[in-house]
Formats: sequence, structure tokens, C-alpha cells
Amino acid sequence: MKKLLIALVLLLVLGGGVLHYLHLDVLLWHSWRAQQAPEHHDSLALDDYRVDLQAKVIEGLDDDVSALTFNPQTGTLFAVLNGEPLLVELSLDGQLLRKVRVNGVRDMEGLTHVADNRFVIAEERSQRLIEVELTDGASELDVAGAPSLSIGLDLNGNKGFEGLSWDQRQQRLLVVKERDPLRVLAVSGFVGAPSGAPINVRIEELKGPDSCWLFMRDLSSLSLHDGTGHLLLLSDESHMLVEYDEHGHPRSLLGLWRGMHGLQQTVPQAEGLAMDGQSRLYLVSEPNLFYRFVPE
Repeated sequence: MKKLLIALVLLLVLGGGVLHYLHLDVLLWHSWRAQQAPEHHDSLALDDYRVDLQAKVIEGLDDDVSALTFNPQTGTLFAVLNGEPLLVELSLDGQLLRKVRVNGVRDMEGLTHVADNRFVIAEERSQRLIEVELTDGASELDVAGAPSLSIGLDLNGNKGFEGLSWDQRQQRLLVVKERDPLRVLAVSGFVGAPSGAPINVRIEELKGPDSCWLFMRDLSSLSLHDGTGHLLLLSDESHMLVEYDEHGHPRSLLGLWRGMHGLQQTVPQAEGLAMDGQSRLYLVSEPNLFYRFVPE
């Protein structure tokens, strides 16, 4: 396998346009899969997904779409913009359904649905988490007085909190920090804390078996799959989505390069990730592109 990997790398370097869509990250992944990875019997098998909507422009949005979450109560997707302070609702085929102006926030990057009308928003630079109620039909939201928590871990500007996901089974919030260093945090005790009562917040860092997240140069989003307890981590720079099991072992990969999974072009800057009840995957990429992948 090592000889095969070296040969593939040489082809990548020498082959020019023939193999230009191959990436060293995916070659390393397949080498690891062949030698160590568990079988797919209890994984989501992302390798078998295929794109059925790709690079669809979200009409009505001019700014950068960042973060994505699925609301099973409404059967729709929600995203935030990291320029103009908007929270938007999208259909499952990428149609803009609603814009909600959010007052009192700066640099929104993360969003996750918790239950009913409850969501949590993350600000990247300040690393502030804000729990909000979004009522049906609302066109404006003010976070003044909303429960919030500022963490302030490794503050380094535009490399802060990038994504959120709610862990229903363990009632905790999962947060990714983009890089320097890569971090996946579990925050317990903040969401749903009784108003006016003392709160006991616990923050722990989740790590893979080698104290790092393999194959990922940065982290731009995440989503927890409730059925398996597996974590999906999205990397913009590595152009990949990797499934990790509850022990932190990589299980399957969705490559976001041209030629993989039916993609006609590489996903330029994947920033948001969500999965619905039918295990369909949704991605948004800056500036305002929409993708949907379905299991074959």
C-alpha cells in the first residue's frame, strides 16, 4: 500500500491535467482506510453519497452564507450570514423562504437548532454563544437579554468558533474552533438553564485517539448524527467531510473535489453542514452556493 501511495503521489505531481482533481489528503485517507479503518457496517458510509443539487445560487442573498442547521419541526434549513446580520430560512432545495434581521450580534458564524423554536448562535471572534427563540413568521430578532456565554479560548481573531451542533442524547452543545489549534468542544449546562437560577457550565475538549482530528487542516462546521452518535466534521481547506465515531476514529469520507461524488467543480469554500431525517446532507459554500448529497 505504501508503494501504491507513492506511485499515486508521483502521478499527481507529474500527471498535470489528467489527475489534477486528486489531492494528497484523499490519497492519505484511502491509504489509512485500506490499512486501519473499521468496516462501514455501522457508519453513514459517506463514500457512497452522490450530489443531486450542486453549486445552486441562493437567490436573494448577496453576502457570505455561513453555518447551516436542519429544523425537523418545520422541515426546513436555517443559516446565518457572516456579513450582514441575517438569519435565513431555506427550503430543502435551496430556495430562500425568509430573512430575519438579528440585532445585537457581530460576526455570526455558527448556528444550531435545539428544539421547537430554540436556536443557538455563535459569534466567531468574541466566541460568544447566544440562545435565542425564533418565532414563526418573525422578521427581526433582538438578542439583548438573551442567555449568552463567552468562552474566550485561544482568542486569535478570525480563527475562532466556526460551527455548532446540538447533541440531543447528551444534552450538550458541540462547538468547533477553526484552527490554531483545531478544537472540538462540548459545552454542557448552558442551553436550557433555568432563568435566574445559578448555572453550572462544563466545557470539555473532544479529541481523536491521536489527540488530533486526522486529515483536517481546518474545521469549518460540524453536525452530530443522533442515530449513530457519530460526528461529521467539515474542512474548508481540506475540501472534505469526515465521519468520526464516538471514540474519535475516522469512519468514512465525502470528498468535495471535482470529479468526486458527481461534483462538476470543487466546492469552493464549504462553511455550513446539516443532515435531515432521511440522512440527506446539505452544504453551503461562500458566497451563496447550495449543495445536497443523497445516499445511494
